[in-house]
Amino acid sequence: MSALDSRRLKHLVKLQRPDTIDNGTGGRKKNPATDGWTDVAMPWAEIIALRGQEAVRESIERAVQLWRVTIRHRNDVTPQLRLVWGAIVMNITAAAPNEAGDGLVLTCESGGNGR
Repeated sequence: MSALDSRRLKHLVKLQRPDTIDNGTGGRKKNPATDGWTDVAMPWAEIIALRGQEAVRESIERAVQLWRVTIRHRNDVTPQLRLVWGAIVMNITAAAPNEAGDGLVLTCESGGNGR
C-alpha cells in the first residue's frame, strides 16, 4: 500500500453542497443568493479524464465526460455534493477510499447538467 503522493494533487477544486431555502409552501427551492450551491471546501486534486459519451437527459442529447478525481480523504463527500474545476461542473457519482486509506477517489460526470 502506497500513500497518496501530494505531487499528483495539482488542481485546486471546489466541493459544493446544495443550498436551499423554504419556498413558503412547505417545500424547498434553491437559494437565489448562492444560485443553489455553497462551498464546502477547496481541496487539491488529481483529475483524470476517463471517457466521453453521448447521453440523453431531459429529452436533450448532450456530450457527457467521465472523470476520476482523487483528493485527500474526507468523511463528508457524498453524491449529493458536486465538484467545480474552473468552468467545469462535475456531479459526483461515487466516492471510495483509495487503497492506502489516505485519499478519496471520486467518479464524476460533467456535461449531463448542461455545463
